[in-house]
Amino acid sequence: MGFADELRAASADLWERAVGHPFTVELGDGTLHDAAMRRYLIQDYQFVETLVSMAGYGVAKAPTMAAKALLSGFLAAVTSAENTYFQRCFDALGVPEADRRAPVLHPVAADFLAAMRDAGENGGYGDVIATLLPAEWIYLDWAKRQEPKRPASFIHWEWIELHANPGFEAFVMGLKAELDALGPALSPADRASTGERFRRMVELEVAFFDAMYRGE
Repeated sequence: MGFADELRAASADLWERAVGHPFTVELGDGTLHDAAMRRYLIQDYQFVETLVSMAGYGVAKAPTMAAKALLSGFLAAVTSAENTYFQRCFDALGVPEADRRAPVLHPVAADFLAAMRDAGENGGYGDVIATLLPAEWIYLDWAKRQEPKRPASFIHWEWIELHANPGFEAFVMGLKAELDALGPALSPADRASTGERFRRMVELEVAFFDAMYRGE
């Protein structure tokens, strides 16, 4: 078992809560209430700038050109097709400009942003990967489970499709390979710290789905 799989196994309980969450299941079924999806998209969009910045730090800190290219490709996708999806959804759901640009952040969203900023600004390359991988891997996992359902609404279907496609899976597996390669060279203290970052992101994914689904 590689280092990434070890970290995933250590968070298996939380992982299943995230990928099998009612939010993702109902999204796949096409029954997720517009209010829940609207809340989710408004808050999730606030991650984009910080996510891009964290990945940019990762490009700068990456030890190889292959690793830099992996993260650069991700940046191109997030700032193009994914950004366009958000804008189309905001139009369809009647989201005002103020909520697109500067909504009141939910506490869980604020915690997400803090974790990503800390990894990018204060961490090393491994910290960036250990923060980015669980977030993207969880999305690959739940989206692949929901993809066969093909819900009718573009708001539901295209969000699934953005995360259940060969290109995105290749990116996630590339991140996984990077973390696996880093693992053997880490000291026991660094392995523990990396594991804490990984698990923290899984915890936050569960908490975010909970909050957006319930409207709490």
